[in-house]
Amino acid sequence: MRKIIFVLFTIFITQNLLSAGEKKVITNLTLDKAIEIALKENSQVKIARYDVDKSESKLTESYSSLFPSISAEGTYIRNIKKPVFFLPDFFGGTGKVRPIEIGSTNSYTGQLKVGMPIFMGQAYTGIVMSKLGLELSNLTYEETLAQIRLNTTKAFLDVLLTRETEKFIKQSYENALRNLENASKLNKQGLLSDFEYMSAQVEVEKIKPNVLQAEYTYQTALNFLKSLLNLSSDDSIEVVGSIESFFTSKTLPQLDSYVVENTFTLKKLGLQKQIADKNIMLQRWGHFPSLVAFGSYQIQTQAEDYNFNAYRWVKSASVGLTLSFPIFSGFGVKSRVEQAEIQSKQLEETINYTKKQLDIAITNTKNRMATALEKIEAQKLNREKARVNYRIAEVRYNEGMSTQLEISNANVNLLSAELGYAQSIYEYLVAQAELEFYLNKSIK
Repeated sequence: MRKIIFVLFTIFITQNLLSAGEKKVITNLTLDKAIEIALKENSQVKIARYDVDKSESKLTESYSSLFPSISAEGTYIRNIKKPVFFLPDFFGGTGKVRPIEIGSTNSYTGQLKVGMPIFMGQAYTGIVMSKLGLELSNLTYEETLAQIRLNTTKAFLDVLLTRETEKFIKQSYENALRNLENASKLNKQGLLSDFEYMSAQVEVEKIKPNVLQAEYTYQTALNFLKSLLNLSSDDSIEVVGSIESFFTSKTLPQLDSYVVENTFTLKKLGLQKQIADKNIMLQRWGHFPSLVAFGSYQIQTQAEDYNFNAYRWVKSASVGLTLSFPIFSGFGVKSRVEQAEIQSKQLEETINYTKKQLDIAITNTKNRMATALEKIEAQKLNREKARVNYRIAEVRYNEGMSTQLEISNANVNLLSAELGYAQSIYEYLVAQAELEFYLNKSIK
């Protein structure tokens, strides 16, 4: 029986350890799927969502200042020494005062209080500010989603570019190995000098570090994409697609004159400016009176014993108004108003400055797209020529009609052309993604 229990326990522990060590595997990961996962799992999105929830709660709190407040309290006092008041000794003629005990040993009081603001300017302004704050939080949440889309897109493109870079460098390495093999055969036949043969060996060794660096760069890009998807470095993802497959549009978007005003940055600054202006009014309310209604209902009794059934409870009630008018507060209100006005002016200057910077940034991004388009056409033609040139150089080298330097240069030129074409498309796609972030819409 003990053996059976031990075996079952061992199986249970083993299964738990295996399940705890399971790695996530995502296959056929497209860009759309990566963005979908990032928007769902990324911590920045969750933090922004919590900020919206907090702003909603703050708005509810601001409304509470317009509702009545109701509180109840009960008090029990045990008089170890009863309180006294003093009266002159009218009858003794001594001219002294005599202490007179009042109250009982046990004292009970129950009270219900109600307060209702009738006029309180700060409350109304505070509600407006809370509404603007909620609108700002929602806009920040939308910006976070757009930023995650942009970051995921760029990270996805980084993976594709580094993977293709690794592929091209490995192809270049394989070309060098093949040339070395041919050089070895020609050298043994006496058709190639030892110097040329050694040059082929040097060419192979020269490319090896580039292969290692390309592998490292690809893994780094892959891990960064995993972090955006809230995965660990041990998890596995299989990215599908190629840089060239994303290059579908060869035209530049037409931008209207209101593109800057529609950016997240300027919209947020506009809301912050509105909040700052409302804050000026909020501080100015410190010069105005407030009116509050109140009511109170109280029951109380006193006794020397604990015979609760014999207690006589006395009831009282009252209502009233409290008008509070600030007269002097040490220039505190005036200073707070000045600070709020300065903050509003700062935001106005920030908006003007940011408009110019955004206009320049958007223009530069569009220019990058235009430049990338021209580079793509040039690099595409260069790549085709480099491929033909390498095939010719390889044939000439195998027939002993060219030197190792010629085939080496052709290999380097081919690698440069392949990388240049992929890099040009990458630059265009990144600029396109950044422009979409500014516009908050697709321009494909």
